[in-house]
Amino acid sequence: MTSHPTFPGRRVVRPLVSALALGLILGAPRAAEAQTAGRPAAATAPMSGSDSAAMALVMRSSAAYRSARTLRATFTQTLYNPRTGSSYAAAGEFLQRGAEQFAFRFTDPEGDAVIGDGSVLWLYLPSTAKGQVLKVSRAAGAGLDLVDVLLRDPGERFRAQALADTTIAGRAVRPVQLTPRASGTPFSRATVWVDVENALIRRAELVELSGMIRTLNFTEMRTGVTFPADAFVFKVPEGVRVIEPGASLGRMVPR
Repeated sequence: MTSHPTFPGRRVVRPLVSALALGLILGAPRAAEAQTAGRPAAATAPMSGSDSAAMALVMRSSAAYRSARTLRATFTQTLYNPRTGSSYAAAGEFLQRGAEQFAFRFTDPEGDAVIGDGSVLWLYLPSTAKGQVLKVSRAAGAGLDLVDVLLRDPGERFRAQALADTTIAGRAVRPVQLTPRASGTPFSRATVWVDVENALIRRAELVELSGMIRTLNFTEMRTGVTFPADAFVFKVPEGVRVIEPGASLGRMVPR
């Protein structure tokens, strides 16, 4: 879905491995005129007596994503720094086929991409590290897979707390706060807004170990769509160097 340093008012260009590893799920987003937009809105107050039902919904969501033949959605991402009050934005398209193939293709920053082709993960962020692409095993880059980070064995990995139902874009959603049961998860707390009807995640907010708050919103979600043959293929651009680190991403990030 690892430790992340605080971003100042402008993006700091770091070596490729760090720059890519810092982007827990979608890579390091472009600083969008560092605004003091305030912290993303938190979910509403806890509801009593429904935590088990909340976990059941998250487990249903896990099953829905892992069994989905295909899924396509647009996404926006904000990264909020509570220490400085600055926020950063990114946007693009999310594609998924089955449990092992996914792609985040950015329109902002244009050209950035995180692609899991079923065998390896490709992390290409020319907006941060030009002329290089990181190629890692699925195991090494597990923290970059949204479904894996939030929905792999949720009943075993998280404690769930039900929050008050609400709506997003006219859809009934149930916010569920997830707290890791053990160390090794790249966030201290996450909240997912799960569509009550189809169990798809409409929004996810992760409080990262650095204190940074990452919020993802998904819209125009469609299942059963047809993808082109190269939807999950990363074609290395001419002149781009492929880097294949031997260590896991989490171990390469400064603490």
